[in-house]
Order: sequence, then structure tokens, then C-alpha cells
Amino acid sequence: MRFLGWDLSDPFARRPRAVDVAVVEEDGRVAFEQWAWPALDAARHLTPQALLAACPVGPTDVVVVDGPQALARPGAQVREAERLLRAPGRTPDTLPVPGAPFSGFVRGGVLLFAALHQGSGLPLLDLDTPHPHEARLFEAFPGATWRQLGGKALGKKTTPEGRTARRARLEAEGLRFSGTGLPTHDALDAALCAWLGWRTRSAPERVHAVGTPLWKDAEGWLREGRILHAG
Repeated sequence: MRFLGWDLSDPFARRPRAVDVAVVEEDGRVAFEQWAWPALDAARHLTPQALLAACPVGPTDVVVVDGPQALARPGAQVREAERLLRAPGRTPDTLPVPGAPFSGFVRGGVLLFAALHQGSGLPLLDLDTPHPHEARLFEAFPGATWRQLGGKALGKKTTPEGRTARRARLEAEGLRFSGTGLPTHDALDAALCAWLGWRTRSAPERVHAVGTPLWKDAEGWLREGRILHAG
């Protein structure tokens, strides 16, 4: 079993940043990869087929994504989990059109979760199982979890000092980084996501989910959804 953490970017940007991927093995070893978003089609859409081809998942992988899994409940402009964890990106009740801040990021996340659930059969928390140790596709918000693990003591995430502190904190939690290079802050966010997934199997009492349980509406859209969190 592998635990994958994905730090999403905006696939609708003019030049989308590659998605940072952390792969954590069952013994805590960490490796880093990147995958590129697929090209948009002629109508500037992301198709489920293209998304599945761009981000293959193994038959036993657990995937934790820094990106929104679902839309808000009808009539709401933010999901309850995002409000509780003070996420800067707010997901409305309809799929946003790229252009405004965070809109492309939100749209990409919602479409990716739908493609993974439908195409790869990854069980989602609440929709497919109430138990985190049985689900294999989760959402995380690293900003909130870093606050839980160290807060201001970790420093600014973009500085070498902040990145060193974050790597050390994950090492104290059992992850094993190879080499001497210092991961980028995006890679460390991906590692934090993978660590949360790892904890759902190795120490399920160390994680919980925040927000409103996930459901699928009459039109097939995923709505609300809980965010995996430490503590």
C-alpha cells in the first residue's frame, strides 16, 4: 500500500504549475514526483478520461489531495469544512468559471475528485464508507494541519528555515526523507497530505475529519465533504 499526497495547482492557468506528488511507503519512506495537468480540449474543458490518464492510481493506493472535493450545499458560497479550517479558497454551490482568484483551482479539484471516484473506483469518506481507515480518497488542507502541528513556530513556509522546520516536524511524526536536499514548500504540503493518509492506517486515532459529510445530489454533483485533519 502506498500513500499519495497531491498538492494541486490551477489547471486552467496559462502555464499550469506541475502538481507536486509525495509517495509515502508503509514504513514511512518518502519520495517525490510531479505530474503535469492534461491539456484542455478545444472547448477548454478537462475531460475525466484525460484526468485519469494524467494521474494514475494503483489498486491499493490511498490518495490525499490538497484541493476541493465537492461543491457547497445549494445556496451556500463556502463549504462548512473550509469555513471551520479557514481555507482561503472558497468553493461555491456551482462549478466556478476560471478567471477569478482560486476559481480555476477549485474547478480543477472538483473535476479531479469526480473523475477519480467514477473512473478509478476510489472509495470516498462518507459517500462510500463512514470509516477513514476504509476510504482511499480524501481531501486535506495543509495550512490548517501545519497550524495544528506547529503553528507560528514553524516559520514562513517559503523560507529555508520554514521548510526545514516542516521537514523536521514530519520526521518527528515518522516520515523518512531520502537525500539532503530541502523539499519545496509545495512538495512538503504534498508530503503532509500523504502523511495524513498514512495515519488513517497506522494511527487512525491521530486523525479526524472536519465539516459536513459528503453526498451526491440528484444531478450527480458531489457536495460538501469533510477535510482530513490532524489531532
